[in-house]
Amino acid sequence: MKVVKVNSLREFEVEGEISVGSFVLTDNIIGVSATIYHQEEELTKYLSKGDMDVLRSFLPDISEPKYITKCYALMDTKLENPKNLPKIGSDVKVLDNDSIKKIHVKNGELYIPYLPFLIKKDIDVSRRIVTKLIELFPEYRDVLEIILAEIEFRLIEEVDL
Repeated sequence: MKVVKVNSLREFEVEGEISVGSFVLTDNIIGVSATIYHQEEELTKYLSKGDMDVLRSFLPDISEPKYITKCYALMDTKLENPKNLPKIGSDVKVLDNDSIKKIHVKNGELYIPYLPFLIKKDIDVSRRIVTKLIELFPEYRDVLEIILAEIEFRLIEEVDL
């Protein structure tokens, strides 16, 4: 998977389908996948499937529809806010549980500096991240459940009753 678009210092897009809430690494930037969407060529809106097949035989660079995953940049590998943009074409790797544990521990304590940004940006992804951290760090379960309750409260607060 590769970075295909950089929207801002805190958002980039990756070609491929990465499940929502997965941690990714690209160019020393740790991110989280937020949304997945289906990108089609503009021509497919106007041509039938048969016409597209004929056109592809002459123009093979017109590809099949592809999935794009929008990601939020959380921090760099030095455990601070990202200062550099990911580069278009950079490889993207989904992090395993051991890597996720390493980036969330600083001086022997749980470290989640990106959480205020993420809660403001996307509450659903924040909830998924905190739930995942509860699984990975059972010793911090009480603190993480309090954070999760605050996120749930913000969700309820947004709903007009």
